[in-house]
Amino acid sequence: MIADYEDVARAIFSPKMVFRGKILPAAFELRPQMSEEYLSVMRMAFISWKEDILNIPQRKNRRLYGYAEMNVGDIRNIRKEHVKYDVMPCDNTASPSHAGIFITVNNEKLVGGRPLLAIQDKAAQDFMLLSIRQELVRIAQKGLRVLE
Repeated sequence: MIADYEDVARAIFSPKMVFRGKILPAAFELRPQMSEEYLSVMRMAFISWKEDILNIPQRKNRRLYGYAEMNVGDIRNIRKEHVKYDVMPCDNTASPSHAGIFITVNNEKLVGGRPLLAIQDKAAQDFMLLSIRQELVRIAQKGLRVLE
């Protein structure tokens, strides 16, 4: 269990996740090619958190811009009808500080690339997913830090 008072850091990569110092909703998109079940973050209470971020692989089209510091309690306290956010530890021997932001809609786990059963209309589903990401952007933007 991760306490509400803890802070986590979401690695932010350029160009997909940030534009002119503003975090984009894509920074909180679950990757469909991996059937991703959570958004990776690093627990800042661990000494290794910054090193763990720096060890995330970069590619020519994905350069580490920085990180967004986010409070766990703020994430859990997002009030969105039928949506619940949680932050839980994730075992990862390569990154000891690794944790994840898990999201459920109507008690259904959000998984990248998998449609929500509770929302049949594609446009409504797309709007819901964007709205979910926007809530995280709102919190993350306040804690955006550039890594030099």
